[in-house]
Amino acid sequence: MRKRGFWIVFVVMFALLLTSPAMAQKHYLNMGSTSSTSGVYAWCVATANVVNKAENDIQVTVIESGAALDNLRKIKEGVFDFALCVDLPSAFQMVKGMDTFEKEQWGDIRWLFMRNITADRLYVRKDSGVTTFTELKGKKFSPGIPGSASAEYIRKFNELLSAGIQLIPAAYGDAIDALKNGAIVGLQKTSPLDSLDASMIEVNLTLPVTVIGYSEDDVAKIRERYPYMIFLETPKGKIKQLPDVGPVVEECAIVGAVASTRLPEEVGYEIVKAYVEGLEEVASAYPAIKGWDPVADFFENVPPGGEIYAHAGLIRYAQEKGVEVPERFIPPEYKK
Repeated sequence: MRKRGFWIVFVVMFALLLTSPAMAQKHYLNMGSTSSTSGVYAWCVATANVVNKAENDIQVTVIESGAALDNLRKIKEGVFDFALCVDLPSAFQMVKGMDTFEKEQWGDIRWLFMRNITADRLYVRKDSGVTTFTELKGKKFSPGIPGSASAEYIRKFNELLSAGIQLIPAAYGDAIDALKNGAIVGLQKTSPLDSLDASMIEVNLTLPVTVIGYSEDDVAKIRERYPYMIFLETPKGKIKQLPDVGPVVEECAIVGAVASTRLPEEVGYEIVKAYVEGLEEVASAYPAIKGWDPVADFFENVPPGGEIYAHAGLIRYAQEKGVEVPERFIPPEYKK
């Protein structure tokens, strides 16, 4: 009996050891980001830092990428475990197998958390005289990083509207140089709704720029072909550094992080939890997220029909915090 009791105690202690924090499974994750020359890269690094510092047995490595479209493809390929800098329309296209991802449908993409709602802002030299997208006809314009969602949208709009713009895809740093030396008339750069992109503020100090948008006719044609696109009016005075600009209609996007069904619910939950709890630290590196709720604002701002499933970990965290999750966001793998 004494020997049997010894073995029972041994088995119990061994089981406790295996389930203790010291013996817990460590998750090493690759996180897709964007170009290191982008101002948004700071958000990516700060996000990884708060996840890595949390006591969750997760270690994240930030990997530079071509942003949204590149990130989505690499999640599908298994190169990235999750990725930031992905806009909802791009994720929607992959899930549905349409437009950009017409031959690459993959329904396993899941939304992880929201960064903010941004404008895919069109900047031009102030002395260019250009006031709308189609007035860029015949001019050289950089749509953004090759492979990024916002650059792809500009290409699609140019083709749909027969605008005849000479598009020069380029990394952001190269586009800025081209703008300064007059090789291009403008560029597209994802920006906060109420401010210039941080790097464009610096450019504007020595090379005055302005912001242009889309005409009502442009918007009607684009929405007819791409109903998932969102356009918002930026009123005069909304952009702090350019108080005389507006009203101007801009293409906007819900941007954040995505994963796939491969990422376990518990891991997704811990990533969301670490991000929300570390939001103040992340905001110190990337102020554009201030005022946005990375959980509730996603469920509240996605129009019916434009959603993709949320990751099970996000749903679990949201429900723990009392955030209402509409049924249309709940994936089949989520166990209530």
